[in-house]
Amino acid sequence: MTESARDRDVSERGPYASQHELIEDQLAAMRQRLRAARAHLDASLTGERAPRPWPSDLLGREEGIELRVLASSEDVLPIARLHDRFALTLTEQRVLWLLIAHELCPVARKLVRELAMEAGADPTTDVVRRVVYGPAGGTALWRELGPHGVLPRFGLIERLDASVEVPEYRQSWKLGRRVLALLHGDLGLDPALADLAVIEGEGPRLDELELAGAAARELEAAFDRAGLVLAYGPVGTGRRSSLVAIARARGFSVLRIDGRELARDRALARRQLRAIARECQLLGLVPLVRDLDALDVTGDVQDRIDLVEQELPALVLATSSRRIARRWKRAPVAVELAPLGAARRAALWRRAIPAAGPGDAEILARTYPLAPALIEAAGRIAVERCGAGPMRPAHIEQALRAVLDHRFAGLATRVHVTQTWDDLVLPEEQTTAMIELLARIRERARVYEDWGFADKLGRGLGITALFSGPPGTGKTMAAGLIAKSLGTELYQVDLSKVVSKWIGETEKNLAAVFDAAESGHAVLLFDEADALFGKRTEIRSSNDRHANQEINFLLQRLESYAGICILTTNHATAIDEAFRRRIAVHVTFPMPEAEERERLWKVLIPERAPTSGDLRIAQLAETYVLSGGYIRNAVLRAAFLAADERVPIDAARLARAAQLEYEALGKLTSSSALDGPVR
Repeated sequence: MTESARDRDVSERGPYASQHELIEDQLAAMRQRLRAARAHLDASLTGERAPRPWPSDLLGREEGIELRVLASSEDVLPIARLHDRFALTLTEQRVLWLLIAHELCPVARKLVRELAMEAGADPTTDVVRRVVYGPAGGTALWRELGPHGVLPRFGLIERLDASVEVPEYRQSWKLGRRVLALLHGDLGLDPALADLAVIEGEGPRLDELELAGAAARELEAAFDRAGLVLAYGPVGTGRRSSLVAIARARGFSVLRIDGRELARDRALARRQLRAIARECQLLGLVPLVRDLDALDVTGDVQDRIDLVEQELPALVLATSSRRIARRWKRAPVAVELAPLGAARRAALWRRAIPAAGPGDAEILARTYPLAPALIEAAGRIAVERCGAGPMRPAHIEQALRAVLDHRFAGLATRVHVTQTWDDLVLPEEQTTAMIELLARIRERARVYEDWGFADKLGRGLGITALFSGPPGTGKTMAAGLIAKSLGTELYQVDLSKVVSKWIGETEKNLAAVFDAAESGHAVLLFDEADALFGKRTEIRSSNDRHANQEINFLLQRLESYAGICILTTNHATAIDEAFRRRIAVHVTFPMPEAEERERLWKVLIPERAPTSGDLRIAQLAETYVLSGGYIRNAVLRAAFLAADERVPIDAARLARAAQLEYEALGKLTSSSALDGPVR
């Protein structure tokens, strides 16, 4: 087709008005190409003089289609994005249209079967060679259909039979589902990535974020180097928000990838990353890998950060909780985002709750030293719940609980604490240990930061305490009172939800729990901690290896954890020695002596409860050696007995309840010391 004829074809028919029109033209051209390839094959088989592979009218038709595509808007032709954004060669485009024709056109499928000369109905490498590259094929076919070719690399086409035993010419091909989606005008993110990636929505501008130090300037400068930009620091310090804000200011949309969801198998992880790279290239997105440190080597799981370096494009954004020490193929620009000081947190609270009065923001910043992301979320919920009325502390407390409950995602349950320190009966030595623990928590910033002990000790500000002792001695109550004294929430980890039989799921769940507690300034409680923090065992099976791997992860995470973690156990000797070295305070809760048991009986009977006569508390305490939990059960049992009979609580009912609790423990005692049976 001459230049004037081409111009006339475009001017007469004009740009494509719809993708359907383009598809119809391409299918017609591909049917003609298939027939031409069949004619050439037939001539070769019969020994006749073979015609030219591609008639001039076919080439003219294809050239006319290409010119109309170039004159058309990308919005009208989503499929054309593949040509432009992946720089597809003419032959690569024809491979796609051959497989599209096979998918959409029955006539094309019939022609492919006739051309295949094999039992299968799908296009083989030999068919592709004859229809696209010509009878001789050439190096282009080998390069473009090989594993490093653009089409197979990004999943635009897929091999149906990858067995090495099948000759190359018989390997069959199919169209990738992503191309089918484009044919139907679908420009959304590939659904196959739904559990792994999401396109970031609207967010705050960089000047609306509170970042410590010169982090904002450093991150902006890092973008100019067009490499790997890593923002690291505690969860909730604005790592992701700042990267997204800078990218958006520069005209980029961001695809956020959850590093914890990336497959642990390297081959599958590579395919996932190639699909992500395809979506970024196709939709004009910049990838942001959240929790890049989750891809570092752990136990027997290989490092996968190198796959990120290999498979993702030039500019890659990432976040992590720590600076990652490794041999990089392309060293990142790493910028630390430190926790905010009180003044910056107060500024965030003022912005989150505009109705807060003078000084309120400073009080909130001291009372709730949350991460910026949680302050913003809590402020939004508090404003919604407040409505047109005045903002009250209850609104903020409810908002904080809603945010934290959401962050823990069912992996931990908030413990509602109603008791006071008067309800906790402990010997003097244990009471002193509890006071020391509170002092460690309250003064840790002064000692570690102001006095410089953090530099000497090489560890963070986190504090782990172990409460050990028999059941019912007050370990869980003490944890709740610690949280209440600090003005924060206590979350008890639900081991049934955290521990998973699937490899890697337990570590992922634990990481989510620690991150939520750290950013939300909540106290973590691991009840029956020996089930999770138990001693490592000799590796005899894969189960032993994975169990030890979980313990190793916990050791690393506790080392970097900046919050408060309380472990309770009935078997202190079952805790792994490596955990014991990381415990700041170990409080042993003994069985209460008679005097302490007497105090427990007294404090557990409310003043409002109706009683009758001498309850003989001293005799109960002397006779029944029970811990506080069992004394509580006995008091409740006696109260329900009395309530059912519409009488006050008396000594006989308390004795009967204590006797039943004692027997439930497998212990026996004479009841003669406490007269007055229940009638």
